[in-house]
Amino acid sequence: MEQQQQPVPLSASEPGNFVYDTMKDRVPRILTKCIDVCHKKVYILHKDFGEEGRLDCQSVIGQLSQLRTEIMTNKPLTVLDDKLADCYIWNNRFNEYVSIHKSSPSWFDAPWLYAECFCYRKIMSILSKSKYLQNFDVFSDQKKLALTQSLPAVKNLTEFLNEVSHGNLSDSEMLKLRFQDFLHISLWGNKCDLSLSGGEENSQNNKEPHKNLTVLEPFLLHDSTNRIFAHLQENTSKAVVDIILDNSGFELFTDLVFAEFLLAYKLATQVRFHPKTMPWFVSDVTPNDFRETINFLLHDESDILRNLASKWKQRLEDKSFLLFSEESITYFWTLPDPFCFMKTVSPTLHNILENSKLLIFKGDLNYRKLVSDWNWPHDTSFCKALRGFSPAPLCSLRTLKAPLVVGLTDEDVQSAVKKNCDWMVTGKYAVVQSSM
Repeated sequence: MEQQQQPVPLSASEPGNFVYDTMKDRVPRILTKCIDVCHKKVYILHKDFGEEGRLDCQSVIGQLSQLRTEIMTNKPLTVLDDKLADCYIWNNRFNEYVSIHKSSPSWFDAPWLYAECFCYRKIMSILSKSKYLQNFDVFSDQKKLALTQSLPAVKNLTEFLNEVSHGNLSDSEMLKLRFQDFLHISLWGNKCDLSLSGGEENSQNNKEPHKNLTVLEPFLLHDSTNRIFAHLQENTSKAVVDIILDNSGFELFTDLVFAEFLLAYKLATQVRFHPKTMPWFVSDVTPNDFRETINFLLHDESDILRNLASKWKQRLEDKSFLLFSEESITYFWTLPDPFCFMKTVSPTLHNILENSKLLIFKGDLNYRKLVSDWNWPHDTSFCKALRGFSPAPLCSLRTLKAPLVVGLTDEDVQSAVKKNCDWMVTGKYAVVQSSM
């Protein structure tokens, strides 16, 4: 019998592939936007803090420009020299790499997960050492704009939620259908990803997302929704559901709506939300983004949005919604580690997740970490690719934006390839996969 080769981590070492293009073009484009945002702060800081403020901001701009050049020319990564709590972990990862490979990691040759995450962590390192920009989210305006531009879809989805709430879902089959609707809306909300578009506008343009689900169905390559629903229906007396968040804007709103549905129909007694501890991959949710989203809706001119946001504010107060914002818990989500390392690296977080009825991992980066960002064969089972990560029953809701996916048949893959040769990286196709 021919021995199967061990999968290897994805990297940007091969010119012309998606990962190479990401590090060569998309990531530098994102850094250019960060630099532009900081340029707009120069006048403000000069006005408020004089020459010191101007020089501080220009120093940040210079360091971001240097980072962009280093990435584009495949220079070696370096150790971090900031005072953020996770600095020593990142430097340990650097030293481990040097110990194994006898050389420093470089942007195109290091594992993609490590290199791409390091870019965002380096941005935070630069900002953290600034006197006046240390708490500045360079992606904040883009995230707010994405939500504002999605408001028509947000309002229509709220109307749909209200319509469902006033209906009769005592019939199990009808409840299952509505569960599928809201789970799939949360899934397809993941299409709105600012890092894939290089930080360009990527809001929800479809004004009635729930009416688009039938059109999207052929692009769902694997769907464990029925299995997930059956699991949630078992012993609902104390059911905690965790959502490991991905993008802010419209996707976060769909996650909140899905959580509301779970609580309203007693498929969960508490929903816990896990954001990133720092600005990450342009559009990822931070604790501040989460709170600002609800606050933004609280002040909308629409009664139905204000009422829904008011209900969510109350849920945060009574803890039926729980937002994890403590850095000691959330820091793991912004490490370059696959999730199978969680029990060793962050036992506190692992213990928290062990008490969950269901873990819902949103989006592409979380999926990459679930399966270690390895180039697994497509027909590898999802459970095998998790490499033992199983603190609780879990599922992944992911639109495909990176060249890896598991749990598919050859027929699934061939069908997708015939329709679109870039099927794995455009966000057009999706999977709902589970490990129960």
